[in-house]
Amino acid sequence: MLDKLNLKAITIIIFISIVLGFIYNGFSSDGIPLIREALKVTLMNDISESDNSADLKGLHISEVVNLHNNEEVVFIDARDQWDYSEGHIARSINIPEFSFDPNNKMLEEIDKEKLIIVYCDGDECDTSKRLASEMIKLGFKNIFIYLGGFSEWNELKLPTEKVNTDE
Repeated sequence: MLDKLNLKAITIIIFISIVLGFIYNGFSSDGIPLIREALKVTLMNDISESDNSADLKGLHISEVVNLHNNEEVVFIDARDQWDYSEGHIARSINIPEFSFDPNNKMLEEIDKEKLIIVYCDGDECDTSKRLASEMIKLGFKNIFIYLGGFSEWNELKLPTEKVNTDE
């Protein structure tokens, strides 16, 4: 009988905790949305047709390869540091979306007017979209999403680098 009573009390405590958590989250100014908003990306055939809207703009591989040859373009890998260290697009920097900090020193060093290509792992990966969205809120103007991501880049055997962890 004591076990039955304890199980009932534990169930009630867990239920009340869950309800209070949802209530707190709903009223909190920085609450977590229960359903993440899908970020829509407008596909651009090339950057010349781009407008200055705050919409997310996506690019396919052909345009990204052309832009990669330009040393002025900044490539940002939105994946976590472990994926980045295993391999990333040559010359890209790593700003992981999951630990995004608007005061990140790397962000401060990037000119907000520069052309920026943000990528993650591929079509099904949304971290690049979320990072680009956060950067747009900070005033970055020329941000594009590479829709194929590192998976496509690597499959096509385009230039990649790894972080040397042996040191």
